[in-house]
Amino acid sequence: MNIYVYLLLCMVYTVYGDDISNHPNWKYLDTETCGYTKYDDKKARIVNGKEAMLGEFPWIVRLGRRPFKFKKTIFFDCAGTLVNRYYVVTAGHCEEGNKIARIGENYDNVPVDCYESECAPEIQDIPVERYIEFGFNREAHRRDLRLALLEEPATLNEYVVPACLPGPRLIGANLLGQMVRIAGWGYADFRTKYLPDKLQYIKAPVLDPEICGDLYVNKLDESQLCVGYESGKDSCAGDSGGPLTKSLKINGKRQHYLLGVVSFGMTYCGDGPAVYTNVSYFMKEILDKIEKS
Repeated sequence: MNIYVYLLLCMVYTVYGDDISNHPNWKYLDTETCGYTKYDDKKARIVNGKEAMLGEFPWIVRLGRRPFKFKKTIFFDCAGTLVNRYYVVTAGHCEEGNKIARIGENYDNVPVDCYESECAPEIQDIPVERYIEFGFNREAHRRDLRLALLEEPATLNEYVVPACLPGPRLIGANLLGQMVRIAGWGYADFRTKYLPDKLQYIKAPVLDPEICGDLYVNKLDESQLCVGYESGKDSCAGDSGGPLTKSLKINGKRQHYLLGVVSFGMTYCGDGPAVYTNVSYFMKEILDKIEKS
């Protein structure tokens, strides 16, 4: 293992890791094959982001609804992260009316996603059977987490791969200053209401929570992360619930871990860092609620 990664994982190791190391529901998560993409970090909606390559974020999910009963149009206003064939991690503030999970999409408004001679399989639109709550506090905007249970299992392929959930070795790791990636289809410019038609992503640093605490009404607690820049790059409306991931090479294998969920940010996206739900904090509760693979 790279010594840098080793120190990152060992810097802070909390009781949460002890709580989940032998949790029986790890059997529902494929920790060996999760978090793989065709790309690594060297090849590598979001404000001032980069366009994602086809299959670069194979775990990202769009959550939406059909506002008109007899029309096929789907309105997507949230995102999520596939963590196994049946479960999607998203934000607690995302509407329960989002009953459709779209999986395997990179480019909007095209029947099949293709780049040059490479084409992905058709997108998968799977109904959401129900949402599983974590006690979202709307007033304080805390515990902003929810699981979507799909009616049918997603079909996994090169372009549909679950992200890894943080295991005991990642729980409590000090991420301060570490670069993470955030992906989404949300507004690329909130002022002009420009929505990109291709998946975007940014790389951003994890900041001291006090920086966000000084910007927002409520101070951050252990269940939240402060991520971003003073200005210019940010997640935005439409990115809610989407993934904040980090690529780590552990025991010779590079995998992408879901460390955060897009929660909330500045009124005008890009004016400052945003707040993300800290997935590690909720890992025991997440494992308690997963019941199938």
